[in-house]
Amino acid sequence: MPGSLDPIAAAPAESGDSLHLMLQPLLPWWRGLPVAEKGVPLWQGDLVFDLKPWMGHMLMVRFPAGGASPRYTLYGSELVSFSGHDLTGREIHSGNNPGFQEASKAYLQCHAARRPHWGRLRVDLPHGLKVRYDRLLLPFMCADGDARVLGVIRFDFNLPRNWRREDFTLAVEQERLLS
Repeated sequence: MPGSLDPIAAAPAESGDSLHLMLQPLLPWWRGLPVAEKGVPLWQGDLVFDLKPWMGHMLMVRFPAGGASPRYTLYGSELVSFSGHDLTGREIHSGNNPGFQEASKAYLQCHAARRPHWGRLRVDLPHGLKVRYDRLLLPFMCADGDARVLGVIRFDFNLPRNWRREDFTLAVEQERLLS
């Protein structure tokens, strides 16, 4: 298993990507992990120690091998603070705000393609405030045959805490699967 990640000593982003400095170390880390039979790394619980600098900004979606609906198994504290809701344990299609539903399409795409997915998104809040963020999604397999997508989100600035979930819209400004 690779050593701990340094969120400051970032590797260069892929050509054409504006992957934020905070997220850049994650892609080479993921690529350096041992590959499972489906061509992606095997998720192991001890990997979480490498991810400590990003914990509050992480989410994880589990895709059961039997075809049951994918669910969030982790929803970081910064994400809860921003959205006002902890989605841990909820299905990704559980009638959330349309913005959350739009965001979940990328998790499905990352899972199906078994490739990392990067996106630059914008949340439009009341009074004209626009919050932009980078999102990196990394696919994994589990020993039990289930799959997971680990997401790390980096907001451009400290977020407002006084808005209702129903009062926003989400726009995908850029996104693509990475090689």
